[in-house]
Amino acid sequence: MNKQKLTGLLFGDTKEIGVIRFIFLIEIPAILLLFNASFGIGGHTFQLLNTLLLLYFLSFISALATAVYYIKDIYQYDPHSTTPFKYFRICFFGMITPRIRINHHREDSPWYETVEKIGGPVYMDIDPGYVVLTESLTAPEQVYGRSKKRFLSRRERIQMVVELREQESTIPTITANTKDGIQVIVKEVKLNYRIWDARWESLYRDGSNTRNPYPYSKQAILDYTYNRPVQINLLNQPEQISWDSTMRGRITGVIKNYIGEHKLDEIIAPREHPNNEVRDKLLKKGYEPSFKEGLREIGTILRWWDPGEFGSEMEVEKQNIANWSIALASNIRLNRAHGEAQVKAYEELGRAEAEAELLMSIIHSMDGIQLGKDKVQTLHNLILLRTAQVIRALNTNNHGTDDNQNKEKDIKQAPQ
Repeated sequence: MNKQKLTGLLFGDTKEIGVIRFIFLIEIPAILLLFNASFGIGGHTFQLLNTLLLLYFLSFISALATAVYYIKDIYQYDPHSTTPFKYFRICFFGMITPRIRINHHREDSPWYETVEKIGGPVYMDIDPGYVVLTESLTAPEQVYGRSKKRFLSRRERIQMVVELREQESTIPTITANTKDGIQVIVKEVKLNYRIWDARWESLYRDGSNTRNPYPYSKQAILDYTYNRPVQINLLNQPEQISWDSTMRGRITGVIKNYIGEHKLDEIIAPREHPNNEVRDKLLKKGYEPSFKEGLREIGTILRWWDPGEFGSEMEVEKQNIANWSIALASNIRLNRAHGEAQVKAYEELGRAEAEAELLMSIIHSMDGIQLGKDKVQTLHNLILLRTAQVIRALNTNNHGTDDNQNKEKDIKQAPQ
């Protein structure tokens, strides 16, 4: 037996090694003590052996009690708690190793807190959409993805359970001052984010590949766990800021910087306003390489976000609306005047064309006519005659149009 196997036998925490320990340290000495006390060995009872075995068991029980109380003191368990004894029994003898399930109800597991505080041994069932980061006393150990009955040794404890599903968050209200010193209120900012992974974009861009709904990288999990900011809580103790609070803080910073760089008229302008494109620039800031790199440092990618609704104090908003309405009303009046001018121009053009047609018809009517001796009077009579014919024709057309309109009215008014 080499040194590694001997070390595993003495200090290992698997179920098999625990059974071997129990047989050699408890079962065999107990059988030997009972057999020697009841029947003897070779017909003789060795009192010295019984005494040594009793001392052995007393020493063993004393060491067991010391180990249990040490665990209680180190991890500040209640004096009447049986958890330290159960933990020692599982570690040393491998008896009844618990099994926990990692999902959104993981806190309901009675043994989860122990694994998080002290460590294994324990079996883990990790549901899809979750990963578990474990660490030793000095450094991170492993990142475990979806699995069944994953064994966690006593050298590892659960440091972080990370959800791989896309997260959704809402910022109800953000208040900031514009470049011209006016307070702006932003409401209902929404964002979706998830754990970053280098394969994520390629997996979803290539439709021929089987899509993995929960891709992740070990580095992203480490960044998410150890690179998030820390704050001092109400108990004056350092506390890591939650993922949701971190993301909301980053987006809030983008919006406040944007508001501080622009005037009120540019921020709350309507869609018809020519400067409304600055709002689109705000959306692009959430996808700029520098901002994305900052999120990648905490193992996160921003999938989508909406900057919400911008507004200001009611009186200021009313004044801006009045200013915009003046500009819109002037455009409307200008368009109306242009239209009326076009109508008059077309009317004058039509009148001139009508007069030209009248003159042309009079000229054509005189073709082939003998004017006689009194040419002026004859020409005068012809013009009057042709003019009367044109007027009569116009009146006939008008009466015909009126008759048609009256007939249409009668049809509409007739009972159905």
